[in-house]
Amino acid sequence: MSHITDDMMKTGEGQKMNAEQMTISEITAMAASGDMRDFYNSRAWRNLSHKVIKAGNGECCMCRQLGKVTAATLTHHVNELKARPDLAYSLTYVDEHGMEKPQLIPLCHDCHDKIHERGIYAEPDKAKENKFWQEELW
Repeated sequence: MSHITDDMMKTGEGQKMNAEQMTISEITAMAASGDMRDFYNSRAWRNLSHKVIKAGNGECCMCRQLGKVTAATLTHHVNELKARPDLAYSLTYVDEHGMEKPQLIPLCHDCHDKIHERGIYAEPDKAKENKFWQEELW
């Protein structure tokens, strides 16, 4: 994936990188409440997400690794916002081995569901699996 300039991506606690971006404190509060809609609907995030997808040639990076060409429809935080709100607008992060890695990656909806184990990739709830059987015991 080609890189976007990273000059405005680094910030300290409580600082905004530009007037449109939310502070780490604001993002932390949203993550704690479980409602991230304001973040994902913000102009700053939408603009950055668009740049990440464009830098990835509009393709899902996970599908590309499998030799498939699929349109990217969203940008994924490798380190989730709940755990690392300081990386909300960062293009990269440094892993435990000191290696710089992409923090924001373009994905298709299906691959995003795989990562988060949602939709058809969700772990089936054992209680729901056995519900019919339990109800039918006479």
